[in-house]
Amino acid sequence: MLINVTGRQFEITPAIQHQTEMVLAPLDIPALKVTSVNVVMSREKNHFQVSLVLNCKYHTLKAEVEDFDLYRALDAAAAKVEAQCQDLKEKIQDHRCTAVGAEQGENQEN
Repeated sequence: MLINVTGRQFEITPAIQHQTEMVLAPLDIPALKVTSVNVVMSREKNHFQVSLVLNCKYHTLKAEVEDFDLYRALDAAAAKVEAQCQDLKEKIQDHRCTAVGAEQGENQEN
């Protein structure tokens, strides 16, 4: 999984880069085939805005959070995207076809 971190109006320090990688590590779900994550952090007067775009094989998940603390905004954006990932993963698992023998058994009973 490729992680691109961009800072607007401030410089990305190694500590911010490391924290971003640690927060986004659980999002590498094999079922979704995550290819890349783009993180844009911007600073305005006294608050930060974090925009997260997670690119999967067939889906794109997005989250934006604005907060006074950069790390708290990053955690909240990751939580939003993680919730979207879980919903998508459940949706993919629910749409898988069932076994052929089970369907024939149901039809014979009715």
